[in-house]
Amino acid sequence: MNQQKKFCILSIALLGFVACTKSSGGNIDTDTLNKNILSDVSSIVITTSYEDMYAKSTSLSSAVAALIGSTNSTNLTNARQAWKNMRMTWEQSEAWLFGPVSANDIDPRIDTWPVDFNALNAELANGHAFTPDYIDGLAEDLKGFHPIEYLLWGQNGTKVAADFTDREKEYLQALTDNLTKLSEEVKDSWTTGGYAHILKTAGDQGNTSYPSIQSAFIEIADAMEGICDEVANGKMHEPFITQDASKEESPFAKNSITDFTNNIQGILKMYQGKFSADGKGIEDLVRHYNLSLDNAIKTQHAAAIAALQTITDPFGQAIFTQPIQIQNAMDKINDLAHTLRTKLKPFLQQYAR
Repeated sequence: MNQQKKFCILSIALLGFVACTKSSGGNIDTDTLNKNILSDVSSIVITTSYEDMYAKSTSLSSAVAALIGSTNSTNLTNARQAWKNMRMTWEQSEAWLFGPVSANDIDPRIDTWPVDFNALNAELANGHAFTPDYIDGLAEDLKGFHPIEYLLWGQNGTKVAADFTDREKEYLQALTDNLTKLSEEVKDSWTTGGYAHILKTAGDQGNTSYPSIQSAFIEIADAMEGICDEVANGKMHEPFITQDASKEESPFAKNSITDFTNNIQGILKMYQGKFSADGKGIEDLVRHYNLSLDNAIKTQHAAAIAALQTITDPFGQAIFTQPIQIQNAMDKINDLAHTLRTKLKPFLQQYAR
């Protein structure tokens, strides 16, 4: 190949590289990327998570029905595991606690805590039939995940199959049926109810929920920061600062640290656009313009998870026995929240348009 041809080919290649570089940072490509992010977050992350939660709620209801039909240790173990499986998905989804799950008050109807076991015992003793309408009308702390948790594990977490009364079985089945109904409601709000389409079409004419693409991105970022605040300054801080284990989120199953960890894991799933599959996420926009910010978010997220894993006692005990580890975990989660609030949100205000 002669030098002139080499020069021409090299020149064309360089021009192509420059053109591609400019294009990758241009408005058209960014607009397309932002739309793809919202589409994947809506479908791959949020909708899929609620579909998964609903599927797990039906598994829980079936496991409880089996336990009631044959109340033995194996069926009790299976029901408890089904509760934990569903709980994992729900806690991760709290990193995107916006839309119908919040607007329709589904969150408080399925996950109000702490639970007063004395009030639950009074409900068991009052003789009312646990009809669907009756369960719907109960106070929020008498239905949802945590009353089910109490019935499956007992006050001290040591309940055995032989301890179940007929009245407890009736209440347990009614509660799990109600939880399944509410899980289906939130799933349907994103699928047949159309909220997935609303998020995907942020910025389109007539979209009153998200009049701009930026408004959708900011709501996502606010939700990510919000779960950091709830975990560090609510779920962990309140029992810790008051030294009151009765304020723990999931005390009967001793599941609180797992709850907190899943909350924080949900942030990374949202940021990366991943749930059961891998899609586009805010990560893709950040990495395009600010690798330092991307690294900070991931490093601080990993540090928060690692700090939670150093709490080896059940949380209700750890508030007395592992104060240093708890304080460190709260600090690391708040560090992540600070970056999401002071770095990611301004970034999105600039680039998510």
